[in-house]
Amino acid sequence: MKYRMHPVMIPFLLAIIASGNVSFYAIVLGSLLFHEAGHLLAAKWTGASVRQCVIMPYGGEIVIPRFSRLPKSDRLLIVAGGPAATTLLLGISFLVQMPGRELLISTQLALLGLNLLPFLPLDGGRAALVFFPEQKLAFILISIFASASGAVFFIVYLPQSAPYLFLALFLLLQNILHWRYRKYERVLERVYSGSFPKPAVDRKSGL
Repeated sequence: MKYRMHPVMIPFLLAIIASGNVSFYAIVLGSLLFHEAGHLLAAKWTGASVRQCVIMPYGGEIVIPRFSRLPKSDRLLIVAGGPAATTLLLGISFLVQMPGRELLISTQLALLGLNLLPFLPLDGGRAALVFFPEQKLAFILISIFASASGAVFFIVYLPQSAPYLFLALFLLLQNILHWRYRKYERVLERVYSGSFPKPAVDRKSGL
């Protein structure tokens, strides 16, 4: 399995550092890694094969071949692994006195609240797709509208909140890419499910 950080994380973290709060940078990155560890542990628990883990500004993404072919319970467990890990860290933050405790708590609340939104590619949207897989295109369109609306809101009403605007624009880009490559995803699904008709045997070549 490969681990990597999405290139967009570099300007995202630089924007946080430029704000002068390096401790916030450390807590955000640590929280993202802890969140993603929850997904990975859940995947390992179900026996799913993880090809790659990518750290994103909103948490991360793990690449699991044929994820849609896994049992529904396994898919839900893997999706819920990240929010469960964040909830665990939030609980520890409430119970244990430590430096930066308030910042750690607010970061977990923000990360948890964001990921539970029913929009793609967040965990809430992925969980909704487990129950309504036939509505994937509708979810993508709704997610595009939601992320675009969020970006406009931050530009108009919170022009100083650069990291939040950056995050909204990144989510918008991710959903636009999902929409553009929707046909290829359908083809891959058909390949994985074996729904393509088998080619006729060429008697001349013996194939």
